[in-house]
Amino acid sequence: MRRILLLALATAVTAPALGYVVGPLAAQVLGGEVPEGAEAPSPDAQSAEGQTPDSSMDTLGPDSLNRIWLALDLPGALDIMREEGEAMTDQIADDYLPNSSASSWVNSVARIYDPQTMARGMQGAFGEDLAGVDPQPVLAFFESDLGQRIIRLEMSARRAFLDEDTEEAARERVRSDAVPSQRAELIEQFITANDLVEYNTAGAMNTNLAFLTALSQAEIFEMSEQDILAQVYDGSEENRRDTEEWLRAYLTMAYQPLSDEELGVYIDFSRTEEGQRLNRALFAGFGEMYTEQYRAIGLAVARQLTAQEL
Repeated sequence: MRRILLLALATAVTAPALGYVVGPLAAQVLGGEVPEGAEAPSPDAQSAEGQTPDSSMDTLGPDSLNRIWLALDLPGALDIMREEGEAMTDQIADDYLPNSSASSWVNSVARIYDPQTMARGMQGAFGEDLAGVDPQPVLAFFESDLGQRIIRLEMSARRAFLDEDTEEAARERVRSDAVPSQRAELIEQFITANDLVEYNTAGAMNTNLAFLTALSQAEIFEMSEQDILAQVYDGSEENRRDTEEWLRAYLTMAYQPLSDEELGVYIDFSRTEEGQRLNRALFAGFGEMYTEQYRAIGLAVARQLTAQEL
């Protein structure tokens, strides 16, 4: 399991390791500035499958935004993240809540990981950050055969990483230098093109800050703002190293079926203006969702502990 969240008692909690590059499951924990307030189409809107981008469409309207949402299979990504999040809260409950079966805790977790709540938490910031982008290059790539194959590979690998043994085996392959040098270099280019280490390190710090700030409302975990910031920064270098290894392991596994030429095409798209904007928007959207989730989890733990003290 990916272990990144700093708790006051040094617990380790799984977190979706995502640095949302241009594909929805291509990396780790999210970060960056997150705009607020924009709306985006619901994930159950009708698919535009089979259509080709309109050559006259040079601004991002609701229809093209919905096509991007579906082309990236973001509903599928959210479903995997829900499973990861529920496993994370199970671990928190086992470690810190003597009465983790209490209806108040169970109901809190259900609300936090409600699919519609998760979609709303991501859509607004994603749509706002992507505003003004020409959708044609994005749709041309991700609605293509190669683009759809990449999405399927990312989803399959991320779901496989729900199994701890699978993740550890992928990490060990990277540690032992078993990855061919040319492929390892392409993976590094992909990570660099999408600035995944920086985005993910910032994202981990943002979610840790949100969690600890909320958790500190419980008397047993009472901390000053300075104490919270110190804990967040103290763990940042370890998080960075773990993130780098996770990225290499996950991306190597996900893209193994691709040829070097196909992966090169993906890297080239990532370097375009539209690829960079899409990457940033995915970080913004999922960063908003994760920050709110971790804040809500911290509050739920604090309330549960406070109730048990009474």
